Amino acid sequence: MEEDIRAVEEAVATLESAKVEHDPAAATLQNAVAVAVTHGLPIREVAAAAHMTALEVLDAADAVTYPQQAMQPWMLAQ
Repeated sequence: MEEDIRAVEEAVATLESAKVEHDPAAATLQNAVAVAVTHGLPIREVAAAAHMTALEVLDAADAVTYPQQAMQPWMLAQ
């Protein structure tokens, strides 16, 4: 499980050094966060390693787990 946190930290470092906003580093971080959460690491620990809030960690993990289920703005208005 420690390797999951290390992967998240490495993804953050890569993202921070990326020059383009839509760089693949963002997807790498999102994937690393999802893997860490899926492996049962505490959300707070993952959030701290990723420099994200707990809600951002959950959103990232959800987006990777359910890529076709992305919420559309019109779905939120219900």
